[in-house]
Amino acid sequence: MLTFQRTKTGPYRHVLAVVFAGTFASTFASGAWAAPYTYNSDSASATQIMGADLAKTLGPVTAKPGTRIAVILKSLSNQYWQGIQAGVEAAAKDYGVEVTVQAATSESDHTQQLTIAQTMIGKGFDAYIVSPEAASNLTPALKAMQEAGVPIINTDDARIAGTTYVGPNHELNGIQAADFIAKMLPDGGDVAQIEGQAGSSAAILRIKGFTESVAKYPNLKLVASVPGDWDGTKAYDATQTLMLKNPNIKAFYANNDTMAIGVAKALSDLGLAGKVIVVGTDGVPAALDGIKQDTMQATVTALPFYEGYWSVEAAVRLLAGQEVPEWVVAPAQLITKDNMGDFFDADYNVKPGLFQ
Repeated sequence: MLTFQRTKTGPYRHVLAVVFAGTFASTFASGAWAAPYTYNSDSASATQIMGADLAKTLGPVTAKPGTRIAVILKSLSNQYWQGIQAGVEAAAKDYGVEVTVQAATSESDHTQQLTIAQTMIGKGFDAYIVSPEAASNLTPALKAMQEAGVPIINTDDARIAGTTYVGPNHELNGIQAADFIAKMLPDGGDVAQIEGQAGSSAAILRIKGFTESVAKYPNLKLVASVPGDWDGTKAYDATQTLMLKNPNIKAFYANNDTMAIGVAKALSDLGLAGKVIVVGTDGVPAALDGIKQDTMQATVTALPFYEGYWSVEAAVRLLAGQEVPEWVVAPAQLITKDNMGDFFDADYNVKPGLFQ
C-alpha cells in the first residue's frame, strides 16, 4: 500500500467576483457565465485540494473545442521540468486541448523567460500555466494576464498571484530530508546543505525546512549551508571544498537533484561514494539511478508528471466555470531504494494511476 503525505485542507471559500475594467471571462459553466477569475493563489490562507481529489470532488469536465493553453516553464534542460512537460502533454491529449510549451534556456535567465511570456500573451491564449524563475521576474506579464481576465495556473517554485497554484509545500521537502538523515544517522554527526538559487521561493522554503528541522535533532550539526544555484558543477566544487575543510561531514542535502548529482560525483571522486549520505529533491531519472547505484540515498519529489497533468486539468476546469481551490497540492514523496518501485518503472518513468 502506498502512503502519501497529505497537507491539511481548509474549507473551500466562495470567491467573490472581481470585474476587471469591463473585462469578463468568456467561459461557460452548464450554460451560465462563469465568474471572473481571481488571483489569490499566493495567499497564506489559500483554499486547498489534493491533486488526486480534483476529479472526485469536482466531477467530470469537458474542454471547450479549440481551447489553447500557454505553458511557460523555467527551463527544459532540467529533467524535472521535462517531467512537468510530459504531464502537461499527457493531460492535453486526454482533455483534447492545444498546449504550447516554452521555457528559458537556463533557470537563471529571468529576462528571457519574461520575453517568452510577453510574446505568448500577444497570441491570446485562453489560459496560462507559468513557473516563474523568481517571485518578481514575470510581474509585467502576470499583470497583463490578470488584466485580460484569464486564468493563471502557477506551477511549482515561485508562488505568485495566480488563480490556482499547483505544487508541493517546498518547506516539507527540506523537513523530510532532515528527518531521513536523522534516521540514517542515529548517532548524529555533521551535515551540510547545498542551496538553490537566491530569490527562488522553492530554495528559500527548502532551506528553511531543512535548517529548522536539523536544529530539532540535538545530535545533528549543520556545519555549512552554501549556494549551488541549481547547478551541478557548482555543487561539485562546493562539496569538494567542504569535505577538505571538514572531512567529518556525514550527510549532504541538496535543494535539487541536479546539485545532489554533483555532490554524489564529488564524493565519488574523493573515494567516499556510499559512505556519505546524499539526499536531493525532484526525483529526476539521473537521481533515481544514483539511488539505485547507492551513490545517493534519497530524493524528495512532488512527482513532476502529476504537477504538469493537474495544471492542465485545473486550467480546463477553470475555463469550464468550475471553482477550483487556490492550491492544488502535489504531495511530496520521499523516494529511497526500498520504495522506488512503488512510484517508478524500471526506466524511471512515473507509474500511471498512483493517485487513483
